Amino acid sequence: PGWTSHLEDDGQELVLLPPNSPDSTERVTFTRFAKDAPSLDYPSVARRFAASAFSRFGEATADTLNQLVFPHDFAVERNAGLRKQGKPYRGYCLVYVDNRNVYQFRIVLAQDRLNAYSGSLLLDIFGNIYIDGKPFVEHMNQLRQIIHLH
Repeated sequence: PGWTSHLEDDGQELVLLPPNSPDSTERVTFTRFAKDAPSLDYPSVARRFAASAFSRFGEATADTLNQLVFPHDFAVERNAGLRKQGKPYRGYCLVYVDNRNVYQFRIVLAQDRLNAYSGSLLLDIFGNIYIDGKPFVEHMNQLRQIIHLH
């Protein structure tokens, strides 16, 4: 409760920040890009976005990169342990590609906040995302395969 939102990058990115922390390292961000160049290799684009999702941090630990295959689309997810100024963080990025758009969702939270959290963070956040009026996570778009990339 109490997280605030604002737009960055000329209105392209929605950023949610913890209460009373306008310059916080912790954040949740959502970005959408139109697929306006059909000749692009979108699996490579998604992988590149996920790979650079936490470039503000130094070295990542326990870093995984997976491709998620759905019936009609795909995603690349990255989950990494991060560190900034000696403090541990956890980063999660999901780059989801459907027939019209590329969506990038990033979550960076302090490890102590995650340790105190009693819910399922990913389900609590992604379970409340709607794309074109439909829930992002729904029974019609179930995960078919996970391909470990890194």
